[in-house]
Formats: sequence, C-alpha cells, structure tokens
Amino acid sequence: MKKTLFLVFSACIVVFSIISICTAPIINGVLKEASEDSWKNQNCKLQEDEYKKIKDDKNYPNRDTALETQKKKKNKCNREKAMYGLEYSSLILDITLGFICAVLGLLHYFDVAKPFEKVTGIIGLSTGVITFVLTLVYICYSGYIFTNQVPTKNYDSGYSSNTLFKLNKDGAIAKKDGDQFKCLYYKNNKDDSGKAKFSDLGNKALNYEKKRHYPENDSKYSTSKCAIAEPSALCKSSESIAVSSVSVSNDCDYLYLSYFASGFGHKYLFDMWVTTIIFTCFICVCAIGLAIFGFLLFKSDGSGI
Repeated sequence: MKKTLFLVFSACIVVFSIISICTAPIINGVLKEASEDSWKNQNCKLQEDEYKKIKDDKNYPNRDTALETQKKKKNKCNREKAMYGLEYSSLILDITLGFICAVLGLLHYFDVAKPFEKVTGIIGLSTGVITFVLTLVYICYSGYIFTNQVPTKNYDSGYSSNTLFKLNKDGAIAKKDGDQFKCLYYKNNKDDSGKAKFSDLGNKALNYEKKRHYPENDSKYSTSKCAIAEPSALCKSSESIAVSSVSVSNDCDYLYLSYFASGFGHKYLFDMWVTTIIFTCFICVCAIGLAIFGFLLFKSDGSGI
C-alpha cells in the first residue's frame, strides 16, 4: 500500500504540474504585463536604494508621501519579480522531482528496486517537503497579486488610460439613492478602490456581451438611457454624484458605463490564473502525501505493506 500511494502521489504531482504549466499566466504569455512591463528584468535594488535615499533625506519634498509611494513601488517590484521567478522554478522543479519519484515508485511497485527502498523513501520525503514549500510560496505571491493588484497601475504614471472600473455583474458602477448616485465600490481616500483587480476580470461585464456592444436606444446600456461614456467625476474622486449632473433618464435605478469589450481576453486570463492556483493547491496536497509515504517507505521493514 505504501508503494502504491507513493506512486500515485508522485504521478499526481507530475500530472497537476503539466496542467499548471499549460495554464500558468506568465509562462503562457496571457499575463501581458509580465512581458511588457518586464517583471523579469525589473531592478528592485534600484527601488530599494531610492527608498533609502528618501528615508535618509530629511528635507526631501513631501517626504512622507514620497516615502509611502516609493515603499509601494518597492514592494510591487519585489512581488512581481518573485512571482515571475517562482512560476518557472516551482513548476519546472515540481514536474522534474515528481517524475523522478514516479519512476522510482514504479520500480518499487514491481519490486524491481527493493534494496534501495530506504533511499527512495528519503528522496520522496525530501521531494515532498521541497515541492510543498516552493509551491506554497508561489501560490501566496500569485494569489496576493491576483486579488489585490490593479492590472494597469504604475506608481510613476498613475493609472493607464485603459484601466478598468469594478462593475457589478450587470455592468453597473453606481446605484441611485435619492437625489444621488452612490458608487458601488469607490471609497474616499482608499487606494485602488473602484478599480478592477485581476480577480475581477472574470466579470462578464468586462468581456464581450452583445447587448452592451450593440445597445438599443431604449437599452439601459445606451448613453441616451442609463449609461455614461466616461466616469471622469463619478466614482473616481468621490463616493457619490448628484443625479442632476448626469445626463441620464430619470427612471434609471443604476448607472452604467458605455464601455464594452470586443473579446474575451479578460475572462481568458482570469480562467487561466484561477486554474493555475487550483491545481498548484492540488500539488501542495499531493506533496504532503508524498512526504508522508516517503517517510513511511524509509521506515519500512521491507514487508511491502
């Protein structure tokens, strides 16, 4: 039984690693920012030195604000570069070590390498620990960026012109409340509020929808009804805006953006990233199993039970 489960967990690590490599957002180029913004080649040491320079200069203009901004730039750089390296190293190492253990497990399953059972057990235990730790670190970095980072934000230039706003499932950005439209997600003085994170890209409102792409005149998505072309004031600098200042129909309960996507690129990135996180979690579970049965194989008395 120990030999069988050792083989099963090893094989599962190989299979799940192959799936993860096929869906990993950076490896497959679906996370375009990772190449265009050169996550791999970012100079985080420069960001660290700039942070120290501002910190040591007591006369630096707007020192507290500049220090906080530079700290965020430094941390963002470290996270992105770490994720870039971890995605390649963890998944490649997982599949390599998993394959080695699977071959050894197969040999022991057929009792071909019985004299080396304890050595195989040590290899399995070590592989399980290394795979679990490295993959877990990757999951933490990947999950944090996925749920907290705005795709097009740059601390040097602010938000890109194509930054997406966070919308509800119907594409609304604000809800009518008396004589005001209250923003659904914007919060005053809260960094990145109201902006779509990577984890929001699966929202159908941020991907192609025929009724949003070709709105009829009486559709709520039409600019002549309940939609606005650009939320320059709404949900960008305040939590609410007067109904009278927005040129929409009086019977609108929600305010929508006339923004529409022509493809499913956002959903594709979302699906690939989520799939990778799920299967790397499976790798961690299998790594624990491999470590346990590697240890049991090492402690085995050779009976094969």
